[in-house]
Amino acid sequence: MYMHQLQRTQIYLPADLRREIDRQRALNGESLAEYTRKALGNRVQKGKKERANLKKLADEVVGAARGTRTKEGVLKWEKEIRRDRKLADQQWINRWDEAVKKNVSA
Repeated sequence: MYMHQLQRTQIYLPADLRREIDRQRALNGESLAEYTRKALGNRVQKGKKERANLKKLADEVVGAARGTRTKEGVLKWEKEIRRDRKLADQQWINRWDEAVKKNVSA
């Protein structure tokens, strides 16, 4: 049987946090050590998941920019972005103009 090597750790908690922990662990019948190990384990897993999500996002952003490693590729990508933004801006300008016309004629 494999035994985890345990290391003793001491922490100081605000009194209100300790009271809340004691309330919650009393419901589950957990020791303070067990409750703390689970809470810290959950926090570590959450951090790993967040880092994995950030890495995935970074990979997607880099993937979206593929083909932009040359000067020509960067210029082409920049041109596409500017075209898309210009179209979006034009849509807002058209909506604004329509709203102004409605208010003037009202």
